[in-house]
Amino acid sequence: MYRNSYNTPMSYGQERNVNHQQPLLKVIGEGSVTAAPDRVQILLGAITEEATVQSAQQENATIISAVIEAITGLGVPQESIQTSTYRIDPQYDFIEGEQVFRGYRVAHILQITLDQVEQSGAIIDAAVQQGANTVPSITFTFQDPSTFYQEALVEAIENANQKATIMSNTIGVSLNPIPLRVTEINKQAAVPYPTVLSAQAAVTPIQEGELTITAAVEVEFTYFP
Repeated sequence: MYRNSYNTPMSYGQERNVNHQQPLLKVIGEGSVTAAPDRVQILLGAITEEATVQSAQQENATIISAVIEAITGLGVPQESIQTSTYRIDPQYDFIEGEQVFRGYRVAHILQITLDQVEQSGAIIDAAVQQGANTVPSITFTFQDPSTFYQEALVEAIENANQKATIMSNTIGVSLNPIPLRVTEINKQAAVPYPTVLSAQAAVTPIQEGELTITAAVEVEFTYFP
């Protein structure tokens, strides 16, 4: 379920239209739609460090193979799992001011895309049980954000009309209800609520919260004394 809301801050200006010689009323309309996300992208993987690059790679590959097998065993298709990062970096210690080679670090990070957001905790737990030791991020999104943005855009236009009506009534002029110009302001954004992870629970609880998509328009009206 989602809920619509108006953003109340108002920005406006009055200026003369040189071509039409009619006064203009310019308002900013804002709207937003809040809804529960229906897609999640999880970055997780393994970081291993060994004296040789071959041993670090082998250990890492063993972990990642087990992680992928565990995740697909939960019903996640192979096409929803892809490598996001793969790095091999030499590691050094500084002893008495000198750089001393320590070994190699291998990091393999997978990106897992799920349309069943409620599976997030189980996916993370399964990966950790197989040796995954890093979860860089969990990002909640919408499969089709345009639907929510269009609803927010409608709210923004209605909000602009309301502002213009209030302002014209207040200053005692007659508003032309047909806008002279409507300009979309690109403010689309999906703002996630913080996620919560807890390793002490039987299944790691992941709170998907809600996302808010906003829209804004600049609308110009003519008015008459």
